[in-house]
Amino acid sequence: MIDDTALSRSPHGGFRHLDALAISASTLCLIHCLVLPVLIAFLPAIAEWADLGEAFHIVMLVVAVPLSGLTLFGGWRRHRAAFPMIAGAAGLGLLVLGLAFEGQGMGTALTVAGGLVLAVAHVANLRATNLYRLMNL
Repeated sequence: MIDDTALSRSPHGGFRHLDALAISASTLCLIHCLVLPVLIAFLPAIAEWADLGEAFHIVMLVVAVPLSGLTLFGGWRRHRAAFPMIAGAAGLGLLVLGLAFEGQGMGTALTVAGGLVLAVAHVANLRATNLYRLMNL
């Protein structure tokens, strides 16, 4: 069981900062997935150097799964809104599928969709947490 009592005592809400970090990580993933193919298409000389390949996606998943799990579950414990948890699980699932289909046509589409859905989940979690705080002042 995750103990978030120390984070909930923070006057600024510790999970809000983790949500912001998770949103930033999702945005970095989207930039990587959308910009890299364009760079590779227009600059073939640097394609091999710039393509981090499967290792980058594995590292991003190793960061995204626990970070998203902690922030979304911690937010749910506070506000009990199910949408952020469901969307977060769907986004992470799409990211895993994107890794499984990497190198095939659907890999990039699945990864981009997963990053977008995961970012939406974290924004919804942040909004639900802020609404909860407003209602419980």
